[in-house]
Amino acid sequence: MTAPSILHSGSTPSYQGRHESPPARRWRAILDWLDSTDPGMMRLRMALDIVVCIGAVLVVEYVFVRTTGALQTPVPAGATRAAATEIATVNHALMVIAMMLGAILAMISGFGASMSPTARGQLTTLLFLPLPLLATLALGLSLHVRLASLASLAVILAIGTYCRRFGPRGFNGGVLAFMGAFLGFFIQDYVSLGDFGWLAAEIALGAATTIVVHFAFFRPRPGTAVRRMQRSYAARAREVASEIADLYDATVASGQPSPRADRKLQRQLLRLNEAALLIDARLDDPAAIPAGWSGGALHQRLFDAEVGLSNVARFALAIAQRGLPAPVTTSVGQALQWVRAGNFAAATDAAAEIEARLDGQDQGSEPDRFEVAPADRILLHRFVTSITAFSAAIDQFGQYPASHVADDEPADAAAGAAAPFRSQVALFGGWLPGSSAVAGVASSERGGTGLTERIRMAPYARVAIQMGIAVGAAIVAGDALSGRRFYWAVIAAFITFMGTNTAGEQVRKSIFRVAGTVVGVIAGSVLAHLAGDRVGLQIVIILVSLFLGLYLFRVNYTFMTIGITVMVSQLYVELGEFSNSLLLLRLEETALGAAVAVVTVLLVLPLRISRVARVAARQELTALADLIDRSLDRLADPASGCGSDLELRAAARRVDTAHQAMVATVRPLRTPVLGRLGQRISAFMATTSAAQHYARNLLLDASTRYADLDAAAVAQLAVARRQLADSIAAITATLDPPADDDQASAAGRPARRYVRSASLFARIADTLPGPSGVSRPGLALRDLQLLDGALAQAAHRAGLDVTDLDTTPVTREAEIPSRATATPSREAAAASC
Repeated sequence: MTAPSILHSGSTPSYQGRHESPPARRWRAILDWLDSTDPGMMRLRMALDIVVCIGAVLVVEYVFVRTTGALQTPVPAGATRAAATEIATVNHALMVIAMMLGAILAMISGFGASMSPTARGQLTTLLFLPLPLLATLALGLSLHVRLASLASLAVILAIGTYCRRFGPRGFNGGVLAFMGAFLGFFIQDYVSLGDFGWLAAEIALGAATTIVVHFAFFRPRPGTAVRRMQRSYAARAREVASEIADLYDATVASGQPSPRADRKLQRQLLRLNEAALLIDARLDDPAAIPAGWSGGALHQRLFDAEVGLSNVARFALAIAQRGLPAPVTTSVGQALQWVRAGNFAAATDAAAEIEARLDGQDQGSEPDRFEVAPADRILLHRFVTSITAFSAAIDQFGQYPASHVADDEPADAAAGAAAPFRSQVALFGGWLPGSSAVAGVASSERGGTGLTERIRMAPYARVAIQMGIAVGAAIVAGDALSGRRFYWAVIAAFITFMGTNTAGEQVRKSIFRVAGTVVGVIAGSVLAHLAGDRVGLQIVIILVSLFLGLYLFRVNYTFMTIGITVMVSQLYVELGEFSNSLLLLRLEETALGAAVAVVTVLLVLPLRISRVARVAARQELTALADLIDRSLDRLADPASGCGSDLELRAAARRVDTAHQAMVATVRPLRTPVLGRLGQRISAFMATTSAAQHYARNLLLDASTRYADLDAAAVAQLAVARRQLADSIAAITATLDPPADDDQASAAGRPARRYVRSASLFARIADTLPGPSGVSRPGLALRDLQLLDGALAQAAHRAGLDVTDLDTTPVTREAEIPSRATATPSREAAAASC
């Protein structure tokens, strides 16, 4: 991998792309889009894996039944035409059942395998998953009393949901347990318990086929996966670079950035951070690290490049709004264009030219020197250093072997072996966990003073109770609408709880399912009439619709519902039961099941988004406090040895992970329908996002070992950091779960408030010798002032009073605590020193 390949693509004008033919550029643009929208091609690979496995299973099951005559009844000699037709119909239905059993197992197994990163873990999962399907299939076949069978569906589903406590295998095993009971209930008219041996053979054959196909074509290869992730990271970085250049030019022309374009840039920066975290999470595995690299070195380059590009965006847009002279804005714009084109040497040269023209501004009045105000000088300096840092980090990706590339891992080989790189990012199914972790914490702690908010329980227990009630109610309501097709209402209620963690997410998914069913009914009807009884075309439509649904379901669940509805339409054509009225009945049952699920999640042990969002915000602020405290340790005493650069970046990654969880949690609330509430949420997210960026810069500015402060400045810094720590603690205390006696003691407790500390940091900066505005300590102190401003806004959004220092006494130096008690996470931080 060479340096230009990191941020170069034929999809953008560049010094290499000019020599490509138009078809090559178009192909590169398509690949770039795929890399950008699908990190590491994970969605594409999973969809292909499942669809190819299902296709192979359908073929193998068909050959198996044809070869062995499994469950097939031969037509007796002399049978009437009507009798022969009836037997043929039953045999065809049994053939479809065999293929359906294998296909369902292959589909769930594909999801299950994707949740394990290792080949051994995937094989264990694939061997385990047929067992719960077989067990409950036998139970479903043995229950011939309708009421008992229907009741068993709700009970088994509740138990299967509770099995989420055992991790991904418990999650997928619970799904297959429900599917076994469900299928056993519906095939009782065709198969008896005495035929279970044939069914078991068909399931085992489907499992074996899935294992062979999966490991033949989709075996996990950690190194290849990381390289694919790096391509996605590069594609997203190109998007960010292009958007920065466009938004900068538009802002220079108008004086203000377009709100829509600015929101788009922020989304792209968040996606860039997601790609970086997905790579970072895989660097624990030595097999995933490219030859010549160490996990720590690759992590460092990745972090420096991401922070550098984020800062390029931030400072470029700030410069664009300052109304600076044309020579200044033109030079900045040219540097951005070089970054956009992937020519980092030229971008570095352009940045150096800006720096040189800044340094010479007091030496004369030649026209090639920039005459700017001190504040603008700081902005330009930070823009230049961001361009340089980003270009250097990207360029070093191309250096193989990387052993000569400096990084701050232990120089001693034995020390390095004893302390390998440990990522701070945890994944679920290969993806960031979203709101699941914070929802688990919120479910296990008290949420408020209301009756349902006081209940604390494990998240899997809460969902199991909700699922059992919702499915039971869906069975009753769906059976009242159609005794034969009630299962569509059951499945709609069941799906509502899959992959969702809060009441808001569950309501949102129910809406998507109904919307997808509406579209799917229309598309399914058209395609069913188009395919007719041509089996080959039916199978193609089923596999294509399923592939598209699987590939796009993480974009929006509506696509998955459309794909499943189209697939079901073809299945009913094959069974000879298709009609437009049947599809309309499916829509009615789906809407009924979704409505039952919505009522359940809102009334039965609801885990409201506001409750989970408080936990997410608290965790992000706690991670920020830890990063600030570690950075201030380095700023106060760079030679202390407590807190290496690697530890500082680890703390920053914990902030990034917490911020991603916060974004995922509040996503259902960030909608125009909510009006002012949605605006408040967006404002709070903007302030926490800004604080995240400022804290990253503080890390970089404080980690320079030669940036010593004198004793007086260190003493003043201790006072300021205590004030900032107290103020952050006031916000997190507001977000803590209420204790049982909170209401009783609230009257006698002083009101919490956020006391600004920016003036204390500014006072220290004023005492620094030389040009403090561009020195490392001066920049770090500036970062702290900006952090204080962002956190004050967050405190205001959280309902706290915000007070300036001139209206409150300053904390005395004698009251400054040790590092182990300065913030809620200090004990863990001190233990790592």
